[in-house]
Amino acid sequence: MPRILWHGLFPPMVLTLGLLLIWRSLPLTTLSAALLSLPWLLLMLLWWQRGLRQANTGTDRTIDVVLVGGPAASDLMQGHASREGLHQRWLWLADPEQLAGWQAGHYRVCGLLLVVNADQPLAAATDPALSAWQRAWQHAQQQLGHPLPAALLVIAAFPAQAGSLQPANPAIAPATDYPAAQQAIAQQGRAMETETWHSSVENRQQAVHNSIALQWLLQHTAAQLLPALLPQQSARGGPALHAIGWMCAGELTGDSPWQQAANQASQLRLRAQQPATPPQALPLPEALLASFPARLSCPPSLQGLAWLLTTAALFFTAFATSSAWNNHLLIQQSEARLRAFQILKPTQEPLRGRAAQTLQAWQNHLNSLATDGIPLRLDLGLYQGHALASISNEALRHYQPPAPKREVVRLDTTALFDSGKAVLKPQAKLALQSVLVWLQANPGKRVLIDGHTDNPGNAASNLQLSLARAEAVRSWLVTATTFPITHFAVQGLGDTQPLDSNDDATGRSKNRRVEITLIEPPGKTR
Repeated sequence: MPRILWHGLFPPMVLTLGLLLIWRSLPLTTLSAALLSLPWLLLMLLWWQRGLRQANTGTDRTIDVVLVGGPAASDLMQGHASREGLHQRWLWLADPEQLAGWQAGHYRVCGLLLVVNADQPLAAATDPALSAWQRAWQHAQQQLGHPLPAALLVIAAFPAQAGSLQPANPAIAPATDYPAAQQAIAQQGRAMETETWHSSVENRQQAVHNSIALQWLLQHTAAQLLPALLPQQSARGGPALHAIGWMCAGELTGDSPWQQAANQASQLRLRAQQPATPPQALPLPEALLASFPARLSCPPSLQGLAWLLTTAALFFTAFATSSAWNNHLLIQQSEARLRAFQILKPTQEPLRGRAAQTLQAWQNHLNSLATDGIPLRLDLGLYQGHALASISNEALRHYQPPAPKREVVRLDTTALFDSGKAVLKPQAKLALQSVLVWLQANPGKRVLIDGHTDNPGNAASNLQLSLARAEAVRSWLVTATTFPITHFAVQGLGDTQPLDSNDDATGRSKNRRVEITLIEPPGKTR
């Protein structure tokens, strides 16, 4: 996928998924979702703008680089800030502080090359210059957050073809301390001496001279240069030297400190086998890079796929976590409503009835979620509403709501009838007037009129009297209202349902009554 297309499509996709997560998945209020959406929108717009700018300028491409530092880095780089190698770009860091504060950015650092000129005076070639580079090397590794392999390149005039790098294989076992580096130099010296004797087999005197020169050059490197680069004891996580090589910069002159020491010790005048002309520009020591451990990398297309899969996995995890939490809250709400209903006993009406109505409404809500489509905040295969609705339905299945309480008005027959009579007194309409208003306020309900008597006298006569009195009240109400006679039902109960004892006058007075009850018509619920 082209980089411009990737940067144009990927941020809007992440923005959409983020807003979908905030507004449709997370358990947030509207205000909280709005407050969270604003910074998310600004962040995604800035990222989008930055990605498009990088794609247009090409600054989002990762470049493999080798950092070149050390007191003699300018000799190798010839004053250029960078040089292009076969596969990497070589960047010159003129100051240790540039290395200590190095930020990778769009660069992928392959390693560090420290360049030292053995022909320079010791005060300039060793401490404090090399010690400063060693400290910067440690700081750069901490700044990058991963190991920064390094190689040491020693430039000197020694018996070899100008511009050549020796030995042929400059790699050493990674050395994090000075003793390990000494052993590595000893091994490198044996390899270089073998190469020298093979190259000078026809001139034994020249081979001896070359061998002595190389021995003093390696001794100078081990005694004067390495102590400033590596500590005496290795530290955990410390930087490691992976290669040491020597590059010939010209013919022997006897002027450098190490050459003077070799001439004085051997009593010989060291000279090159053939006069070597220094190259106009030293070649890049590509062979040193083979010692650096390979860093895993993948093509940009695979990087984009990795970003896409990682982002999808993160958002799926966020959606699944939010769904799990929302379902947990759903279970808690169901448990609270179910418990509020179950702890109430049948005698605790109407509280139990209201709890049953609340539980029924919650069950309807759960059923509607399944019918209308499970929302994203509860989905991803984690929805528990079906089981919760079944539990609520099982609890409500055994619930029997109490029978509705009848609305009853009791009238004392003394105010309506004379003793033993079933004809309404003239003043009875005063007592029935309030009943009339009550009936007219409930036109949709049927009316039941019951007549009752006390127990003195014949039971059959009492039953007949109670029925006649109920019919008298009905006749008056039919006349006083617009209700048809079928709106009323009457029955005489005689002395079969006393309210009090018939043993005294007070009790018998209570038992002589007419009861008017409103009832729901058939097929209608309260």
